[in-house]
Amino acid sequence: MAGGSPGRTEEGEAGAGMKRIQVYCLLLMASFACASEEASDADAYYTCIDVVDQLLSGSGPPLLSASGDVLVDTLLMDSLPYPDGVVRHFYYAVPEAYCPDSLNPLLVWLHGGVSTQELRTMDPEDLHEWVLVPRLVDEGYLLAFPCAQLGATWWDANGEEGVLGIVRWMKLNFSVDDSRVYVGGFSDGASGSFSLIMLHPTPFAGYLAFSGHPGVAAIDGGRATYLPSLAGRPGMVTHSDEDGLYPAGRMSPSVALAESAGADIEYHVLQGYEHDPAYLEILEDRVVIWLSEHTRERFPSRVTWEAGEPSGCDWLMVDSIVPWPLIAVDRDYNALMVSDRLQFGFYPDLEYDGAGVMVSGLAEGDLPAVRLGLMEGDVITGFQGERIADLDDIGELQSGMSPGDSFTVEIRRGSDHLDLEDRFNPPEYYWLLPRQGPSVRVEAVYDGNTFDISVNRLCRLRLLLHPEMVDFGRELRVVCNGLTVFEDTICSNYPFMLENLTRQMDPQRIYTAFLDLDLERLLPPLMYSLTAN
Repeated sequence: MAGGSPGRTEEGEAGAGMKRIQVYCLLLMASFACASEEASDADAYYTCIDVVDQLLSGSGPPLLSASGDVLVDTLLMDSLPYPDGVVRHFYYAVPEAYCPDSLNPLLVWLHGGVSTQELRTMDPEDLHEWVLVPRLVDEGYLLAFPCAQLGATWWDANGEEGVLGIVRWMKLNFSVDDSRVYVGGFSDGASGSFSLIMLHPTPFAGYLAFSGHPGVAAIDGGRATYLPSLAGRPGMVTHSDEDGLYPAGRMSPSVALAESAGADIEYHVLQGYEHDPAYLEILEDRVVIWLSEHTRERFPSRVTWEAGEPSGCDWLMVDSIVPWPLIAVDRDYNALMVSDRLQFGFYPDLEYDGAGVMVSGLAEGDLPAVRLGLMEGDVITGFQGERIADLDDIGELQSGMSPGDSFTVEIRRGSDHLDLEDRFNPPEYYWLLPRQGPSVRVEAVYDGNTFDISVNRLCRLRLLLHPEMVDFGRELRVVCNGLTVFEDTICSNYPFMLENLTRQMDPQRIYTAFLDLDLERLLPPLMYSLTAN
C-alpha cells in the first residue's frame, strides 16, 4: 500500500486524507493561477496567494498535519517507490504524546548492516527492545525507520533519495517541526548519517553518529564527500575503545580532522565496549538534551559547502564544477588510514543452533574465506587446532593474532570433513575519503541584499531566495572572490515557489525565487580586466 497509512484508524485516515486533498487543491489552484494571472476567478488567485504568503511568513497554521486518531507507541509499516522503481517498505512510530495541532520533532533512524540482498524487516516488538529508541518515543519524538539493502544503501543515490522521500512522507502525514528533524544511527547507520549530512543536509537540524566511519560513502559508494561540508550541521559522535570495526584509537583522529575543517561535533569515547549499541543506554540523557539544544536555523547567514557532485546546503546549491583551473587555495581535509582487522570474509548463519558456525554467504574480494573456497552451508567446527562452538570461540582464538598470520580451519561439508589453511590479509592502507575528481569549496555569506561568496574553482551556483532574507524591492548584489558578478533586482517566482514546496515538503522554507550564477562565464572577464589593469 504505497503512500497509505496502515497505522491510522478509518476516521483518522479520512481526516489526514482530507488534509492532503486540501493541500493539493491549493497547490493546483495556485499553479493554474500563477500560470495565467488573467484567470477568470481573480478572487481565487489572490486568496491562494494570501494563504501562501501566510505560510511564507510563518503566521499561518502548519501546512501538512494529520488529524484524527493514530495508533501510538508501536511499530507501524508503510512503503514508497524509490527512484529505481522498486517499492520498499519502511517503519515508523508515533509517540503517545503526539498532537496534530502542534509541531513535533522527528528522528530518522538508520539501521546497520546494509550490505545484504534482503531488505531489512523489523518486528513490532523491536521498538521497545532497542536502546535509546524507547526513550525518544517517551520524549515525544516521531520516529522513522528506513530499510536498506544492496542497491539502496544509505550512501547510494537511490537509497538516500528513499530516506529523503520518507522524511517528506512523514511531513505529509504528520505535523512535523521542520526545524527539528534529525538523522542518526549505529554502525552503517552512523556512516549513512555522516553521508547524508555531507550530501543532503538541508532537511536536518543535526545528526547522531554512533560507531560509524565518515568515509564509508566515499570508500564503498564512490561518493564525493568532504569534511568541510559537516560544518553545515552539528553532530553528536561516539566511538568505543574495544570496537573491532571502528575503534576509537583509529577513528578519533578523523573526528579531530573534521573539527579542524569546521565541523561542530560533540565527541564521546566509551571505555570497555565493543561494536555494540549497548553503550547507548548510558548516553540516553545526554542524547535527549543534545537534541533539545539543536534546532535548524531557518535562513543561516553563512554557508560553507564543498562539493564534488551536484549538491548543496540550505540556500546554496552547486549545480556543476569546472575541474580546471584552480583559482584559490585548495586544501584537502583527508588522512591516511589503516585497516588491520582480522577478517575471514564470510557471513554466519545466525539461525543455526548446532555446534560450530554455519556459513550463509561470502563477502566479495580477496579474502581468506574466498581463497579457501568456503561454500554456503559449510560448518566451521575448528580453528587453530581447537574445537569451536560459536563465533565467540573463533574471536577468542584469534585475539592474539596479527594481520598476515597463517591459520588452520576445520569445516564440515555434508558428510565430509576438511582441513584447510590460509593466512589473514596484511594491513591495508587507504585514504579516509578517496577522491574521484576535483571539488569546489564555497564560502557564502549574506547580509541584507549583499552576498559575498568565495570559490576555489569555477562552477555554477544557485542561490535560493526568500523575502525574509533579502528585500526584493531593492537591488541585489553578489560579490564572488572580490568581484561583482551580479547587481540587479530580482522578482518573486511563484511557480518556482510551488515547485520548491512540493519537492521539499518544507513549509518553513518556501523559497520564492532563485538566482543562477554561471561563474565560468561571469568571472573570467572580470579576472582578466583586474590583471590587465
